[in-house]
Amino acid sequence: MAITVVLVYFVVIIAIGLYARRRAAASTDEFFVAGGTIGTFTNSWAFLATLASGGTIMAAVGMTVFLGLPYTVALAAGGPVGFAMASILVARPMRRVGRYTVPDLFRARFDSAVIRWAAPVVIVIASTVYMVSQITVSGIIATALLGWPHEIGVLVTGGIFILYTALGGFLSVTWNDVFQGFLMVGMTVAFAIIAIVSVPSFTDVFVTATVEFPSYGAVGEALPVWSYVGGFVTSATTICILPHVIMRVYSARNARSARLSLNYAMILYGVIILAVTLVLAPVSTTLPGVREMSPDTVFFALSGAMLSPFMQGMIAAAVLAAVMSTTAGLLMACNSAIANDLYARILRPGATQRQTLLVATVTTWVVGIVATLFALDPPEFLVLLYIAAMGFLSSAFFAPMVLGIWWRRCTSAAAAAGLVVGAASYAVVFLALDMPSSSEILVGIPMSFLAVVVVALAGPAPTAEEVAVAERAHAPAGPG
Repeated sequence: MAITVVLVYFVVIIAIGLYARRRAAASTDEFFVAGGTIGTFTNSWAFLATLASGGTIMAAVGMTVFLGLPYTVALAAGGPVGFAMASILVARPMRRVGRYTVPDLFRARFDSAVIRWAAPVVIVIASTVYMVSQITVSGIIATALLGWPHEIGVLVTGGIFILYTALGGFLSVTWNDVFQGFLMVGMTVAFAIIAIVSVPSFTDVFVTATVEFPSYGAVGEALPVWSYVGGFVTSATTICILPHVIMRVYSARNARSARLSLNYAMILYGVIILAVTLVLAPVSTTLPGVREMSPDTVFFALSGAMLSPFMQGMIAAAVLAAVMSTTAGLLMACNSAIANDLYARILRPGATQRQTLLVATVTTWVVGIVATLFALDPPEFLVLLYIAAMGFLSSAFFAPMVLGIWWRRCTSAAAAAGLVVGAASYAVVFLALDMPSSSEILVGIPMSFLAVVVVALAGPAPTAEEVAVAERAHAPAGPG
């Protein structure tokens, strides 16, 4: 039964992709941002599905037990803060500038060859690393439900994810995200309720979990406090600059709809986090042999012990929904960075829409296949891999984006310096220094801000064109 439910789910989402392709093939607007016609209700659920990755639902259970509730809370708390920051700092100004992607914004605001080349490269690197963790989750699901070897599960599910993104572009991603958002919230809440009623006393289970697993509730037990701070900062800042989140801002009908969608998604995201961390995580400590389990497999061990085959299939579909929506959003960010930002803007400015869409489709397959191959041999604690990817992206983009929008003195040279210094400093401390997990961003972002400010103040004043774009980002709102 569980297998049947998952197979039906895959058929439905591929059918949606095929249907969406009719519209997506019409233009780059339709392919990359669904023509900017997505309403508030639809975009709210799509925002949720994009942000609630497979790690949110599945890996977070084991992560909370073994790395601690304080760390998970720090990551989760950064989410709502990031939503609010994105609403205030990004949504309205970026729609007024009217660009598809982060590199597009940089290109409009800054005249820098370094940014034009470096920004898409940073996006592809970070997104590919992020995708590795997501596709790995799909392999774990295939192993749990079908008994397949991990490698076969990764190859099959990864191929399906790539196929449906390549078929319909952002429109198919959005329609599937709405369906997936409903599924994620409904199944996660249902699982939490079943878990509560399946134990004699949930209060006793919760208290016992904090005693027998000190890492669950004690601050600093599994990770140092700097890891909590770094995790919070990563979650808060990356939401403002995540390429697939920014593309959702553009797909909304207007700036107000984009802000409302972010806020509604924040509420739904909070519901999922509470169910996973405060219910499923402590109940999972009652499983026999849980201490010896891989952290990323605890979730499905719990579902197998408590749920019927049908519900197991629905839960698996919910996690696959999270994985697929995030993976598809990341693939869209990559194909947009390569096809729109590098190919159509730099390498071949006269390219037709048909040529650009072809490059986007090829990019989807190439990047997806590379991420799938890396997922064949993943590291432990998938959430830490995701945090590393997002920390790298935020260290590169957050300071140049925010200061580029809100500080008119920010010049092209300053933004380029901030991007390069932020990315390089994060990479150096991550690879060369033994810093606490997730804390590398506490070096990357300050170094990026420092580079932007120093170069902007030490160099010549911004050009008239740079100032004009900055002012346009804050022009009075139109009727929409």
